[in-house]
Amino acid sequence: MNPRVRAIVQKDLLDGISARVKELDKGGYARVYRSKGREYPTGLHLLVSRILDAAGVEYHTDEPIFPASPRHADFAVGNRLFLLGGDLSPAEKKKASRAGNECVVISQSEVLSDIFDTGVRVLGPGDRGGGRLQTIFMDDPSFNFDYAHILPKTEKCSVMHGHTSSVLVELAGSPVDGMVVDFNDAKPIIKEAVRDLDHKLFISSRYVLGREGSSVLIGFDTVHGRFEMRVPSKTTVLLEEEATVENMAQELVRRIAPGMPKNVEAVGVYVYEGLNKGTHLLAQVHTREAERRRRR
Repeated sequence: MNPRVRAIVQKDLLDGISARVKELDKGGYARVYRSKGREYPTGLHLLVSRILDAAGVEYHTDEPIFPASPRHADFAVGNRLFLLGGDLSPAEKKKASRAGNECVVISQSEVLSDIFDTGVRVLGPGDRGGGRLQTIFMDDPSFNFDYAHILPKTEKCSVMHGHTSSVLVELAGSPVDGMVVDFNDAKPIIKEAVRDLDHKLFISSRYVLGREGSSVLIGFDTVHGRFEMRVPSKTTVLLEEEATVENMAQELVRRIAPGMPKNVEAVGVYVYEGLNKGTHLLAQVHTREAERRRRR
């Protein structure tokens, strides 16, 4: 075939296919997820159904959240209704509760807080907020502190020495009334935790030889020789592990977390050891409410 004729035929063919594809696309394409003879509108619906099937849980679909309700639950396990998508209004929650139903809202956010955030949000019965996970941070001069520490297993730091440190704190959770936590409520809690560590000696409890009155006896071997000292209990912080900045960050989180409201799911701290170096720790907060939901 003449090359020119071949080019014309190919162009006509491509134009015809393009026109046909555009015609088909006018109505859009509806993606449907199928499993065990059932169809689901989203992958999240399919995932929940597979979890329930794998757990051997008997469930129903398309159940009204209360009699004559226009809103239907995607899955129903007894009187617990699972809605995948938008949250319920306060009025809908109240009517569902009066009907003896407990509603769980599962959604998948397109906005992620970090690379570890799956985007899946679960709002259980009695939970407040829209299920959005967000992080706030606080960096304040009052979060600075001075400390001394000893690291017997290192050559340079096995001799007692000190640092001036600063702390940045982040709190992750579901906003309530638009806020993860009120800065004015969180700041005093953080400030007190930092103040309790100010001008203290940090050392691992494994080096404690004994106690005498208000003093702690400490002893350890280093490359420089044997060190033994008596230090006041009230100015000493004993850690389970070595007194590294990483373990000091854990101690800070341990002191800050109990004062946070239940909607705060994680507490993070940046602890600087001097200038331009330090550590970052983001730890999940296991509140009583979270434990109670897990036991269900």
